[in-house]
Amino acid sequence: MSKIEMLVVCGAAGVGKTVTGFEVGHRLAELDVAHAMIDSDELDRVHPWPPAGLGPGELSRRNLAALWGNFAGLGHTRLIVMGVFAELTADLEWITAAVPGADVTAVRLTAGLPALAERIERREIGSGAQAQLARTTAQLAVIARSDPPGTLTLDTTSGTVGATAERILEVWPRGVRRR
Repeated sequence: MSKIEMLVVCGAAGVGKTVTGFEVGHRLAELDVAHAMIDSDELDRVHPWPPAGLGPGELSRRNLAALWGNFAGLGHTRLIVMGVFAELTADLEWITAAVPGADVTAVRLTAGLPALAERIERREIGSGAQAQLARTTAQLAVIARSDPPGTLTLDTTSGTVGATAERILEVWPRGVRRR
């Protein structure tokens, strides 16, 4: 069986996780490198929240395991997962339970609060911007406590999405020849 390589792109809302993950995926596709991608926001988008009787991360774990089972059934061995994952050490427990045996590369994207506020204002609709900024500020406080050793941290405050993706592709996936 081939080794499973998983890239986890994480950070507070507004740092560019999703767009960076998509850019990494686009560049891999240009190199004809097979991969699958999942935005973890879609793994637990239900109401009411939290689901009755399920612990933190359990619905996400179940859904990620189901999706990965389908991707692996098609022969995929590379997975990109994007999400906030403020408490990365704890989140990696359910993520790796859903994708057993994966070799995980974690990349924490960061940005200064003024940049995050501007990005959130630009993308949120109506009254959602202030609520999202409050959640982002809370996420930053949790994230500041620490990530597991080996987590690559990249500041997206002033860089481009392409430059961030290129930096990630320097470390993941292993053994892929770049053009």
